[in-house]
Amino acid sequence: MRSRYSAFVGRLAGYLEATWHSSYRPAFLDLSDSPNWLKLQVISSSVDQNKGQVHFRAFYCDGDDIAFMEEKSDFIFEDGKWYYLTGQTT
Repeated sequence: MRSRYSAFVGRLAGYLEATWHSSYRPAFLDLSDSPNWLKLQVISSSVDQNKGQVHFRAFYCDGDDIAFMEEKSDFIFEDGKWYYLTGQTT
């Protein structure tokens, strides 16, 4: 999860695609309009065998203001790696 946040900060589309489960991965990932990310706050996380969930807030600049997006992300552990599945924003 933290590595994916870092990839969003660095606009590393290749890393995000590689860590996105193939059954949910978008055909094209455009990060050109991605905001200026400032901070990641992990609220909670849980793991149950090969499934995990992370609830987080990601803070970013919105003009002169600081805003955040909040998500509960689902992950799956396959072939020795964690992959992002989907997320519910709140």
